[in-house]
Amino acid sequence: MDLFKNFRNPAMARKVSAEILSCAGSRRISIMEVCGGQTHTIYKYRLRDLLPPTIRLVSGPGCPVCVTPVEYIDKALFLARNRRATVFTFGDLVRVPGTSMTLEQAHAEGADIQTVYSPLMALDYAKQHPEKEVVFLGIGFETTLPPALLTVRHACRDGVKNYSLLLSAKRVPPVLAALLSCQKHALDGFITPGHVTAIIGTAAYDSLCETYSVPMVTGGFEPLDLLFAIRRLVALICQGRHDNENEYRRVPKRQGNSKALALIDDLCEPVDAVLRGLGLIPQAGYALRDSYSRYDADKRFAIQVTSREPQGCICGLILAGLSTPPECPLFRNICTPGTPVGACMVSSEGTCNAAFLYDE
Repeated sequence: MDLFKNFRNPAMARKVSAEILSCAGSRRISIMEVCGGQTHTIYKYRLRDLLPPTIRLVSGPGCPVCVTPVEYIDKALFLARNRRATVFTFGDLVRVPGTSMTLEQAHAEGADIQTVYSPLMALDYAKQHPEKEVVFLGIGFETTLPPALLTVRHACRDGVKNYSLLLSAKRVPPVLAALLSCQKHALDGFITPGHVTAIIGTAAYDSLCETYSVPMVTGGFEPLDLLFAIRRLVALICQGRHDNENEYRRVPKRQGNSKALALIDDLCEPVDAVLRGLGLIPQAGYALRDSYSRYDADKRFAIQVTSREPQGCICGLILAGLSTPPECPLFRNICTPGTPVGACMVSSEGTCNAAFLYDE
């Protein structure tokens, strides 16, 4: 079976794969890709089969839906069911199990939960229905945060009083620091996420590389993008270097997106945050500043929930890179894309979803 035939440039892919093999030799190397989109590319194009068996690719906590804790889903359910708020969300989130049900199931029971492609659609609805409380579920990493924050800025400008964000936004650098600080991991390098890096800039990883003596290379989402990133990481690791480099130069810049960063800094401040599978991480989240607290659903409503993880699900270990989907007893047996037990099977960026779709 020719694994290179689906590449846009099969000859280049063969060349890069051979260079990785030559450079790595018999050295054992573990590389974590942080982005869920990259994870799906790795599974879909069977990139592991193109690498020497001594190179291990570890899927990390880069799926924004997957790292969202159960408590957050329960809070959204509380707002929709107990506070009768109109809850707007991106589509992936509606099928993530909370403690008792999903947002999709709550909608079927009459809760006003609507899926949208843009946060601005939620704000427009709030303007058109001033008698309703409208909440947008703002999850994700730095990539999706600026559009959600724009709704707050516009709501403030336009005097909208019935709109708020339930925010669960995460910061990638502190998450990487937590992984590197954990004694359970033995990671030699990271493929940093292209989309996030387009916002925060490659410079955001400099101190991590220096502090933990580990190389990082920003990668894209095409299979060849990832092979380029792996080739560079393997070379750096074998040379004993801990540089911070960019193999996705057509998108991210060193200083990132200045307008997006200014918006985040104006409206948000870093806070400690819980990520599914990783627990409480210092400064790993964002919260609205006190001057925008009237748009903070956590502060606007008296939210009371008691949460627990789905029984038998090991999403947490998979997100932490400590287990793989086949090691979960629920995988393929009970947990499938049609009947997901954990968030990693729900999301189109989830590791379990990728393994179910593409792993043979």
